[in-house]
Amino acid sequence: MVPRYFSDRRELLGILRDLVDTMFGGAAADAGKPTWCEKTPFNLLCMDFLWELVPEATIVHIKRHPVSVLASHLAQPWAPSTVDGALAYLKPVYHRWLAWKAAADLTGRRYIEVKAEDLAADWPGQRRALFERLGVDDFATSSTFQWHRLAGRNNQFDDETRDLIEEALGEVIPAMGYE
Repeated sequence: MVPRYFSDRRELLGILRDLVDTMFGGAAADAGKPTWCEKTPFNLLCMDFLWELVPEATIVHIKRHPVSVLASHLAQPWAPSTVDGALAYLKPVYHRWLAWKAAADLTGRRYIEVKAEDLAADWPGQRRALFERLGVDDFATSSTFQWHRLAGRNNQFDDETRDLIEEALGEVIPAMGYE
């Protein structure tokens, strides 16, 4: 394979668009689905590019309380295993996303934020509301949002550690819509 330089960004985007449509659209069609969903969390850090690549896309940001996200990261083999390490890993991600969101013009963009805790608490009602906002027909689907798993993270830390985390994520927590 010979590498190629693309002097016209639109040409490269067209090729990438075809690739994405073939991979994801083909898988959706094979499954009898009219649309597809890709759920890589770090996509939040490149939403402008994603809208450039797929201008008709709706981005659904399913967010979770930052303390719970940190607790969840501690249980992952690929993430830092200490509170300080997880904070050092997550804080720049949150700050980058919040800076982007503050500067982004979301007018006319298809962007929806939903709390994972709300989805877990009332999956049928929240699913119907989300599908309505997306403009797709509602149909019964099983929830992968397990309330006991989400809520269990709330009590993972002792008071001193939780206070340390909440202080470190001070401006992030309310900016994400949490108290």
